[in-house]
Amino acid sequence: MAVRPGRRLVVRRPGLIAFVLIALNLRTVITSLPPLLADVRADLGLSAALAGLLTTLPLLAFGALAPVAPWLARRVSLERILAVCVAVTGVGAAVRAVGGVGGLFLGSCLAGAAVAIAQAALPVLIRVGYPERMGALTGAFSMALSVGSALPGAVAVPLADLLGSWQASLATWALPAALAALMWAPAAMNGTFVTGPRPKTLYRSPLAWAVAGYFGMQSIGFYAGLAWLPEILQAEGWSDAAAGSLQAASYVVGILPAWIIPIVAARRRSQRRQLAWTVVVICIGVVGLLVDPGRALVWVLLIGFGQGGTLGLALILPMLRAREPGAIASMTAMMFSIGYLLAAVGPWIVGAARDLTGGWTAAIITLLVLTLLQLIPGLPATRDRYVASSADG
Repeated sequence: MAVRPGRRLVVRRPGLIAFVLIALNLRTVITSLPPLLADVRADLGLSAALAGLLTTLPLLAFGALAPVAPWLARRVSLERILAVCVAVTGVGAAVRAVGGVGGLFLGSCLAGAAVAIAQAALPVLIRVGYPERMGALTGAFSMALSVGSALPGAVAVPLADLLGSWQASLATWALPAALAALMWAPAAMNGTFVTGPRPKTLYRSPLAWAVAGYFGMQSIGFYAGLAWLPEILQAEGWSDAAAGSLQAASYVVGILPAWIIPIVAARRRSQRRQLAWTVVVICIGVVGLLVDPGRALVWVLLIGFGQGGTLGLALILPMLRAREPGAIASMTAMMFSIGYLLAAVGPWIVGAARDLTGGWTAAIITLLVLTLLQLIPGLPATRDRYVASSADG
């Protein structure tokens, strides 16, 4: 653990609930908007392009601002970074509910920037401050991300009906963010600093590129499915509501592997077995959707189960492939930056396959190919080796 010279390290250690709560808030603000977009567009007169930008901005922020986290962590404690970021996330959630179009965009930008930095800082704190609990805390982090992705989609519309407006539904997600900020406030008074190699050192590492590439490929597959799976199901005769419910169910079944895989991976020198079975499970689901769409429930659940595992594996890899705190921080930031920028093209690739052929068969085959491509960066990323430390040059 690297501590800023002249500072006395007195860390008030956050508990497991604090980690879970902050991880939940890394997705709730993002996924609570899409179910309400039709009402938002109707009330504010937004074009489809502007509405799409609202959902794209956070992803772009994830990719662009992730490198800020290691830079900040050399100057501000990781605990303070997390406390401030989750507070800003809450502010962003509240701002979206007021001020019309301007408030929506400003709040989305604030929340996206805060989440981008926090999700790059949290794994570093786990590895540096809690090495003995790395697998369990990363599992909890990964699981909470899955819950945070699934929960808002299920309750956003019912909340709007209950509270009387889409604005009130969006504002609701400021409450868990405020609670997380309060829980992290004591730890923010003291904390952990990191130092590390220059980014150019890391960007010359094939292993770092493999880790980033694996995260990017699994993100491409996830966001492609997120965008198009409901329409694929609707084309097979499922109603809009049923297709949405199936997609939500896929997120729910992904919670368990998202929790278990990091725990198992942290105990292994190589993670190739975990890589192999998660890819195989997703492929079985995608192929099943192609050849036997009548059993879509089974196939969609398999896809969600496998994708939960790929997320958990991706999140722990920077902690397993680097030794120094600074290298872990830089690799995590590099992984998120490249990964989310790649993720933005996933829906476009599958959509282009649909447009070129006029049917969903080519789109599903494209999703299968994207899943198999995870193995190209994944195999070297899961080998038992480490990036060179700053001392190694």
